[in-house]
Amino acid sequence: MPLSAGSIAFTGFNGDGNDNLSFVVLTDIPQGTVINFTDNNWNGTSFATGSSAESTIAWTATSAIAAGTVIDIDNIGKGAFGTSAGSASFTNANNTGLSNDSEVVYAYVGSSTAPTFLAAISNVGYATADGTLTGTGLVAGQTAVSFTGGLDIVGYNGPRSGFASFADYLAAIGNTANWATQNGSGDQSTDGITPDAPFPTTAFTVAAAATQTISFSPASVLVTEGDSGAKTMTFTVVRTGGTVGAVSFSGSFAAGTTDAADFGGTLPGSSFSGSFADGASSATVTITISGDATAEPDESFTLTLTSASNPGATVTIGTATATGTIANDDGTLVSGNSSNPITLANNDHLTVLAGISLSGSTPVTWIGGSTSPGALVDNSGTITGTSRAVYTSGSTSGSFTINNKTGATITATKDAVKISNLVSGTSGTFTVNNEGTIASTGTGSNAGQALDLDDVNSSGVHSVINNAATGVISAADADALRPGANATINNYGQIVSHNASAASSGNDAIDFQSVNTGGVVNNFAGGLIDGARHGITGDQPITVTNDGTIIGRSGSGINMDSAADTTTTVTNRGTITGTSVGGADADGVDVDGLVSIDNFGTIKAVGLVSAANGLNEALAIGGGFVHNEVGGLIISDQRAITVDDSNDGSAFAAMIIVNDGTIRGNNGEAISIVGTFGDTVTNTGSIFGSVATDGGNDTLVNSGSITGDVLLGAGDDGITLVTGSIVTGTIDGGDGVDALVLSGNGTGTLLGTVVHVEKLDVQSGIWRIKDAAGYSEIKVESGAGVVLEGSANGMVVATGAAQSVYGSASNSVISGTQYIQIGGSADGTTIKTGGEQDIYGGGIATNTVMDGGTQAVFGVAIGTTIANGGLQHIHNNAFSTTVNSGGEQNVYIDGSATGTSINAGGLQIDWGFTIITTINGGNQHVFGSASLTTINSGVQTVEAGGTASDTTIHGGGQDVYSGATAINTTMDGGNQNVYGTVVQTTIANGAVQYLHGSASVTTVNAGSQQNVYADGFATGTTINAGGFQLDWGSASATIVNGGAQYVYGSAAGTTVLAGAQHVQSGGSAADTTIGAGALAYVHGGGTIGDVIFAGANAALVLDQASSFTGTISGWQDHDSIDLGDILFSDGVTSLAYAQNGDNSGGTLTVSDGTHTASLSLLGQYSAADFALSSDGHGGTLITDPAVAQQAQLAPALHG
Repeated sequence: MPLSAGSIAFTGFNGDGNDNLSFVVLTDIPQGTVINFTDNNWNGTSFATGSSAESTIAWTATSAIAAGTVIDIDNIGKGAFGTSAGSASFTNANNTGLSNDSEVVYAYVGSSTAPTFLAAISNVGYATADGTLTGTGLVAGQTAVSFTGGLDIVGYNGPRSGFASFADYLAAIGNTANWATQNGSGDQSTDGITPDAPFPTTAFTVAAAATQTISFSPASVLVTEGDSGAKTMTFTVVRTGGTVGAVSFSGSFAAGTTDAADFGGTLPGSSFSGSFADGASSATVTITISGDATAEPDESFTLTLTSASNPGATVTIGTATATGTIANDDGTLVSGNSSNPITLANNDHLTVLAGISLSGSTPVTWIGGSTSPGALVDNSGTITGTSRAVYTSGSTSGSFTINNKTGATITATKDAVKISNLVSGTSGTFTVNNEGTIASTGTGSNAGQALDLDDVNSSGVHSVINNAATGVISAADADALRPGANATINNYGQIVSHNASAASSGNDAIDFQSVNTGGVVNNFAGGLIDGARHGITGDQPITVTNDGTIIGRSGSGINMDSAADTTTTVTNRGTITGTSVGGADADGVDVDGLVSIDNFGTIKAVGLVSAANGLNEALAIGGGFVHNEVGGLIISDQRAITVDDSNDGSAFAAMIIVNDGTIRGNNGEAISIVGTFGDTVTNTGSIFGSVATDGGNDTLVNSGSITGDVLLGAGDDGITLVTGSIVTGTIDGGDGVDALVLSGNGTGTLLGTVVHVEKLDVQSGIWRIKDAAGYSEIKVESGAGVVLEGSANGMVVATGAAQSVYGSASNSVISGTQYIQIGGSADGTTIKTGGEQDIYGGGIATNTVMDGGTQAVFGVAIGTTIANGGLQHIHNNAFSTTVNSGGEQNVYIDGSATGTSINAGGLQIDWGFTIITTINGGNQHVFGSASLTTINSGVQTVEAGGTASDTTIHGGGQDVYSGATAINTTMDGGNQNVYGTVVQTTIANGAVQYLHGSASVTTVNAGSQQNVYADGFATGTTINAGGFQLDWGSASATIVNGGAQYVYGSAAGTTVLAGAQHVQSGGSAADTTIGAGALAYVHGGGTIGDVIFAGANAALVLDQASSFTGTISGWQDHDSIDLGDILFSDGVTSLAYAQNGDNSGGTLTVSDGTHTASLSLLGQYSAADFALSSDGHGGTLITDPAVAQQAQLAPALHG
């Protein structure tokens, strides 16, 4: 055990001479223990440190030290230690030695920073700077010795023997009166006057303890057991021979004649134990028993002391055994066979022991009396009566309990138990707890019930019949049990009625008869209620909970002739069977009134009822509620469920049927409900046979399977089918406005025939529908889908919903998605914003109106109208589409559109192929190929990579972007903006071509023009009369055929057949050919090179002669050249011609004296071939001399 305060005590202190300490060991100290002794100052939380710290001595036990040993530590001041036991050394040698003036010495174990203090001694007390007891756990006078006055030497001279324990010495050592002291000058430790050092080491001893004895006293205890609750039996153990020290003892328990029931169901155990506290002379042992109301002999058990121990004394056992007796206090006990009748009243108690018989005409009579607790029969034997076994007398209140134990019997020829005194106005309880047999054995006129409580009709009386698993309640030729009013039956065993002969009938297992209130039947697992006719019957509503078996052998499992406004409640987890014999009506559950049935097990009707008697039904009921749970089975050899008034008339209330299990009618009829109430059938399980309702607004919800027809009769009925559900027969809504709702997750099928249903509402799930032609209103709601294999008209498909068409759909309204599958067709579909029509290969859609939404065409779309944000995506073929404001047609690379009309605000984007498109104010973007487009207004934009051919523009325009091509465009008005390439364009009727790209073989007719911009290039343009080409870019091989070309950029190879070429300032022309009567006019700032005169009367006008370079060829009669900056003056202006040396041509020089023009000509000429005259504008006109009227030529040249 670890050392603690008081484990040692100081017995000596010397501060003179060599300094000494002495201490006594008060508990055994193991070898190796280290105790530290220090005079270092303790401030209440820690020792001093550093230079102010004082020395510490570590004393070590080199061997085990017994309690009582005194140990001296000598020569402390010199450091050469001497010890009477163990060894000592300094662990801190700072300021060694002990003071003879003011010193406190502590003893502790552990470290100096976390010490456990054992003892202390001081010659100046503990309230100085030298030390304190605060924080040490030591107490002056007990574990610390306190002197004052600065004593030099002190030594204990008190008692060292005679105490009972070593701890008892602490008080003596702590008392300074038991010490010798000196305090003078000089070394008093060796002056021969007590005390001297070294100190005496005489050991301390303790006195031997006396022998103690423990015994039971008294040696027996008796208690009366009582009828209930717990009682405590107390046994006293006494100690003699002294009370020093704690004593522990133990012993054994022997049950004797008792059993576990006497102790609450569990024996106390085979042993017990207890203890005496130090100084105590007695202890107790308690045993708890349980009371009961069962008569039995006195019983006893024994307690035996077997061991005892006291660490400080020897203990022996005196009276070792004590007997406990449980005295019986119960009532009359029949312990031998008897024929003496017994009358019970008030709280009387009768016990018949096992193997004992109590017999007679009526061996037990109860006359009532006390209602709490009342009379009691405990039968473990046999009670038998030639008339009745247990009977009542009088008419009085009272309570009566019969406990018929396992193996016990209560039998009688007539009623085994007959209770007739608890009639109206009385109060009390009647209880039967049966583990054995209660039986009526009589037949015919002597027949009776096992339990007959039919006379119990008081509202103040409650009967309880508990029939255990071993229990049998039976009647040989009558009802087995008539419970009376307010009865509760808890059956784990068998309740059985028999027919003694073929003539017997009407014998039921439980018959509540016509009592004014019903009761409760709880038939637990393993329980059997077996009636020769009905299992359970009566006239009032009852509550039945069945986990076992209920059988009607020639009638119903449960048969209640209850009123129309009452409800019978049945909860079944077992089996309820009704059996038809000889064609008689017999149902599983037959309740004339209303029901509340919760079935987890099996309810069945066996056998066939003859036509005259109706049908054999598992349930024949008048309305209410039925829940057939998962795993539940309701089955009949004929119809499973009939709901009516028991005579084929209207039921008494609405019927709710919830089926999560199986309902089967083996004649093909599962459910038949008669009447005009709004009935409900909800099915998640399996129904085999038809479901039929009558008038009223009925509801059917099916997510399971119905193998048969659904016939809903008159009324506005509602049918809901959930995905995964099956209806194999016809769904007939009957008269009224009926609605079919399709819902659920995943996929569902509706492939059967549906007739007389006016509305179809697909709320959720993906539904495969064979035909929907018969509905006047069809909706497909968000999240839902329809796979249509037949035809449907006017289906409304909500946002998030879908219609998949394999057959034909007309006039659908789509806010969700319509899928037109292979072989499917849709006509007149309206697609709303967010809606979508997908036409798959082999599918066709006609006359679709896109009021928003999208249409994806992988099949064929004809006559689609697109507006309000609608999008048509074409991957196959679309014909005769109209794109209105906000609409868009997208023709993909694998698609084609024929005959599309694009109206104002409409858009067509063509990545594939379009033909015969008409643009009426809309826009067409061509990334693919467009042919035979007509633009009345709006724009055709040919994008990079796109090609437009045979476009006709009446108004609006065609934009041909870089990388794009337009071929054979006819512009009958409008405009064409070219950044790409155009070929064979015809421009007429005021049209304008704006050329920033490339144009070839263009024809410009009257009133129209081609504008060639700086980044444009025109090749082979023909400009007819009234047409214009304005060239800021590049024009080549232009033919001016009566029109005009204005060159601000460059023109090469222009042929002017008629009309004029005007080269404007900054413009340049090369290789111009001037035809007969045509004009080439180079304005100031323009240039021209290499001109060919190709006919008579051709004219070249140069505002600046220097603008011409190159050569002139083809000069002939009637041609002219007008030099605007060579002034003409007779006799001043000169002309000269110099022939080239090779005769290939020559140079014609014209000069006004200030300006000179040199013109190179090809051909054979001489100066005589040229004549000069005034051009009428101050310039010089060069002509052939044969030409007359030169003066009249000039105005024509400049006109």
